[in-house]
Amino acid sequence: MTAHEPRLAVELEFLSEDPADRDIARSYWEVDEEGNWKRPVREITASAGITQTTLTQRLREIVVARDPEILCGDCGLGTTVASRSEFDQNKRYTTLTTLTCKDCRLAKEEAEKLAATERQHRLVEEITNRYGYRDRDPIAVEELSLREVVTLLALFRNPIDENYTCSIPLDAWSESPFSARTQDGRSRLTELWNAGRISVHPSTPPKAFGWLVKDGEEDQPGVYVDRVRWTARGTGPTGSVNSALVKGIRSALVHPWPDAWSMGWASEWDRVMLEEALAYLELCMEDYKFEFSPGDRTRDVLAEALESFALGAVYNFIWRATKDSAAYFQRGGVSRKQAANSTVGRIERSVEYALTQKWDIKVYRRDRRLPWSAVSTTLFTTVLGVGDAMTARPDDVVLDEGSEGPKWGAEAVDEGSDDTTSEESPE
Repeated sequence: MTAHEPRLAVELEFLSEDPADRDIARSYWEVDEEGNWKRPVREITASAGITQTTLTQRLREIVVARDPEILCGDCGLGTTVASRSEFDQNKRYTTLTTLTCKDCRLAKEEAEKLAATERQHRLVEEITNRYGYRDRDPIAVEELSLREVVTLLALFRNPIDENYTCSIPLDAWSESPFSARTQDGRSRLTELWNAGRISVHPSTPPKAFGWLVKDGEEDQPGVYVDRVRWTARGTGPTGSVNSALVKGIRSALVHPWPDAWSMGWASEWDRVMLEEALAYLELCMEDYKFEFSPGDRTRDVLAEALESFALGAVYNFIWRATKDSAAYFQRGGVSRKQAANSTVGRIERSVEYALTQKWDIKVYRRDRRLPWSAVSTTLFTTVLGVGDAMTARPDDVVLDEGSEGPKWGAEAVDEGSDDTTSEESPE
């Protein structure tokens, strides 16, 4: 540097041949003997007859400034700085001698995006090859369990279009849920998938796929079952396959049932009723802002209650127990968690006392915030012909001799009970 050349804080790589542009850049980046900025920005803009905003834009267009003291760890060049404030910030907050320059960061981001895109394409290809729909022997309805019948009919009774092309993903059901609880819906679809009853439809969006991580490393391609558009196993267009399956199931329900269905419907009744009771318990706990995750004890207590009482009566026990737990917390001296955990014990004691005293428990009607799920409607109305599942008991289902299924007509419609709350239950 000669005596007439300005002392600069950075190395400049000019993009403009205009002498005036170069003078602006040198003035902006010039420092005095102590390393302080020699000219205020307002002096530079006044001399050039431009605003500060224009100056910032002009600098990007006419010069690349590199800090020679902080090198890029990737390309080895001085890191680029766009302004004095960025330069000062690097000096003030970093003790490193190497950083990653903007160009290298952008290049790395582009490379990562490209790698992510390629990885996603590979994932979709893997899923399609392993789990995607392809011609296979259609499902034999008589070989299905009653649980599979209920799940399949619930899944395809509300297809994504009128041609039965594929199912609606569970996370896209809007007016009413697929199952009373999300966990049960996922379990049902996983069971069907593992049994080879359903396949991934080609129209399933990429967000439904992901890599399963095993021992900290990406291992096998997998799916989020509640995001997938499913189709039944079969041959030919999926719409025809799914439509034929629905018709086959409905036809089988009004003919003599396979022995497995006649022996399995009571177990499925218990499982679906339990999910309904758990869903209402979670709703009531949420009303009082109780954090609660049902475990084995909760399931056992509610299952025992449902052995002796209809779902509407169990609603009664749940609502009163959660209300009393909230009052217990409000009186003070206990944590919210302790109050929440006391709810299941209250339900258990109430049920035992009601049985001992032979009480006639008031049956609550359906809470409008919990519309009947497709699974529940399918089982109680379509399969078992129950008029009001809130008051029904297993003894109300009468099978004809010869395992012909319940005594109801093929024209029975899918109607739930009155979707209103009890006068005693919260609105």
